[in-house]
Amino acid sequence: MGSGGAPVVNRLTFDDDLFLRSERVLGIPVTNQSVWRFDRALDPAELDELARRLSAGRLGRRVVRGAFPGARARWVPSETVPPVAVRSEPVESVLSWADAEAAKPLDPVRGPGWRLACAPTEAGGSVLSLVVSHVVGDGGVHVNAVVEAVRGISAGRPPETPVRWWDDVRDAAGQIRRAGRGVLRAVRAPKGSPLPPGTQTSRTREPVGDDTPALPPFAVLDCDAEAWDAAAAARGGSANTLFIAVLTEILLASGRVSPDAPIKVSLPVSTRGEQDDRSNATTGVSLAVTPADGRVTDLAAIRAASKQAFAAAADETPARLLEPLVQLLPDAVVARTAKNSPVPLCLCSNLGELPREFAAPTGFPATSVMMRSLTGGTSPALLRARGGGLTAWLTRTGGTLTLAMLALDPDHVPDTRTLHTHTENTLATWNIPNRAWEKP
Repeated sequence: MGSGGAPVVNRLTFDDDLFLRSERVLGIPVTNQSVWRFDRALDPAELDELARRLSAGRLGRRVVRGAFPGARARWVPSETVPPVAVRSEPVESVLSWADAEAAKPLDPVRGPGWRLACAPTEAGGSVLSLVVSHVVGDGGVHVNAVVEAVRGISAGRPPETPVRWWDDVRDAAGQIRRAGRGVLRAVRAPKGSPLPPGTQTSRTREPVGDDTPALPPFAVLDCDAEAWDAAAAARGGSANTLFIAVLTEILLASGRVSPDAPIKVSLPVSTRGEQDDRSNATTGVSLAVTPADGRVTDLAAIRAASKQAFAAAADETPARLLEPLVQLLPDAVVARTAKNSPVPLCLCSNLGELPREFAAPTGFPATSVMMRSLTGGTSPALLRARGGGLTAWLTRTGGTLTLAMLALDPDHVPDTRTLHTHTENTLATWNIPNRAWEKP
């Protein structure tokens, strides 16, 4: 155990295993990407040193499968230092370049599970991309790895502990015991949703339409942080509650949801403690947002609902209690189950004020930073089948709030231009000045 009771984990957690199976069994890799924009050129030698330090820290890990049925895979150190991909020619489109970097394959089993790339821009600046397999780490790992690298700290690297066959037997037996206890407790756990009846949410259906892999519409806008905070305070809210309101109003504008019923909003919550070396330590909570006259302006109500949802984040739900059992199931069973899993209707991931070191990974501060998660192998048919709506990430760098949005409903938001139009109109109603990274 680490200080404060946080586990020092060598075996894959349920979430680690979930992302690994998504990639290995379903052919759907999930990655996290940060993109920094700078108004100056970056030194290749400094980038090489950043890559070396990242490899020596919590990103320097790879998966080794258990040698006994039922034993969880484990983390071991990865000795690979991926070279920094430095482009010489200026990029015409920062987002197209970022998309191309995110699409390049990573390998959390053989390594490396991450990649660093840099390119000059036509305006004379630079862009930097860090892509990390979600198996290797969630957003917390992503941020911590960069901060620790900048500080010269080698933390979170898995121990070089030899594992013998009976260690795997012992782990398998422990998993079976945990699964049994989880099933018994899940049977007794309260059932039902805490959301009001009639709350609009996502639903799965049969795939319809084009199944050719394609990137969903994506948009990034830099917003004036002072204006954002003022708009939130004027309605009794916070930056986070305004984020929720803006996203639900974009959904309303698209016609994806009705103004006549509450809307389910999903919020990721970090469970990471100090000296917590888990690759993934995130759970999620949900709340219902109720429109009034086609808008969402009661930020005080959203704030109260958010606090109530966050307070319940540690509650044991049947799904969480069954996680040890699911981790024991064969790939074929997990694949069938995953096909019936919808994606969120509205997912709001607020990453907050980025640490100073993260915003300046080579010592010079970025003008803005975008963070996002990407799912490979998606197509319009798959998006329709999963029933999603809108997923967004919010980061703060100095006086700038960067809003990154991914549209997952090809019928109501068919292209990036539509996404931009709804977003810019919504921000205008809140009097928030903004500047798109790129106009469609």
